[in-house]
Amino acid sequence: MIKNAAIIIPTYNAKQHIKKTIDDIFSISPFLNIFVVDDNSPDNTSSEVKLLIKKYKRLQLINRSKKDGRGSAVLEGFRQAKNNKDILYFIEMDADLCHNPEYIPQMIKKCEKSDVVIASRYLPSSRIIGWTIKRKIMSFSMNLFARICLGIPITDYTDGFRCYSRRAVELILSRKISSKGYVVLSEIAYVCYRNNMKFSEIPIDFYFDSTLKSNLDIGVIKEAVKTLILLRIYGKKKYKK
Repeated sequence: MIKNAAIIIPTYNAKQHIKKTIDDIFSISPFLNIFVVDDNSPDNTSSEVKLLIKKYKRLQLINRSKKDGRGSAVLEGFRQAKNNKDILYFIEMDADLCHNPEYIPQMIKKCEKSDVVIASRYLPSSRIIGWTIKRKIMSFSMNLFARICLGIPITDYTDGFRCYSRRAVELILSRKISSKGYVVLSEIAYVCYRNNMKFSEIPIDFYFDSTLKSNLDIGVIKEAVKTLILLRIYGKKKYKK
């Protein structure tokens, strides 16, 4: 049974799937620690989580007063989870069923010899199910642009299903992470890369529910492009080893 890992789940209007997500995670191991960081969801996601807390003692809810971005929510979850000295591995994942908890044991096992383990959608044996051709092209293009700008030897810069060692989390929290949206994943990876953290990847099947609204709008894309360019220009000095 896994006892030394924390799962960080950032949520905003995730009531539809949060119960199944939490149930599925605890079915892997009842000794996992889950931190749900909710940005004052209008659909009362937090109320659903509060009901589940009665069932699961290792489930915690972090309520935030407003929507402040996925990246900052994950960082807040890291801060809270780090206070538990028994936690050695920190996993971030979404609550929309795109990220299957069945990969958690494999990610933790891989992280025993790595600092950052990425559940990659772009390894040869990975599959993306449910995306339109347009969505696939957009994601592939953003990943390609991130690789050109940052040069990290990974295949997936933008999927938020990752496992970090305690060493990596302590490093990340010691740096000023400027971005808040999904591009924070690239920035965090760059911080780790510039500080000699070891990366590994595992292949996954990534399922997208077509009834869900995509977070990749024009505003998110603009922020990502701007952040990646700035990291390319100033990142080596800002995040020097």
